Amino acid sequence: MRVTLLTEGTYPHQHGGVSVWCDQLVQGMPDVDFDVIAVTGTGQEPLAWELPANVRSVTTAPLWGPAAEARAPRGKEMRRFLNAYERFLHSILDPVYTTHFGTELYGFADLARRGLLSPALRSERALRTLQHVWTRDYLPTAVSRPTLHDALNATDLLEHALRPLSV
Repeated sequence: MRVTLLTEGTYPHQHGGVSVWCDQLVQGMPDVDFDVIAVTGTGQEPLAWELPANVRSVTTAPLWGPAAEARAPRGKEMRRFLNAYERFLHSILDPVYTTHFGTELYGFADLARRGLLSPALRSERALRTLQHVWTRDYLPTAVSRPTLHDALNATDLLEHALRPLSV
């Protein structure tokens, strides 16, 4: 049996409560192979645990640090992304659209694995899409009259939050 263990800021890069539990789980099941995906700060964190032989791989998914160096998609692929991004934003801002959240994340994961999600999110067209969506009259965000500065900050935070999709 092979199990993927997804951790956030803990095992195998930090000691502490959850890390101890993860280590006990892995050590206590020597007949199970584990692949660890560790959401980390920068991806430069050293391992804090000696890993047993049944941990087959450790993949880090850093939230911070420099964004991927790539060009944003173009043409049809960019239009598909922008449509998906609009649905994704609606799913966050309007309870009526929550069903789109998971669907769009799967599409974003495909772009992220190819290194295209970060540049797509940081494109001017994506920024405009965000500005148009959250200023629509029927959304509660319109009342706060978000600025371009707000849109840039929101884009930065979204891009960082979605980075783990690359793994």
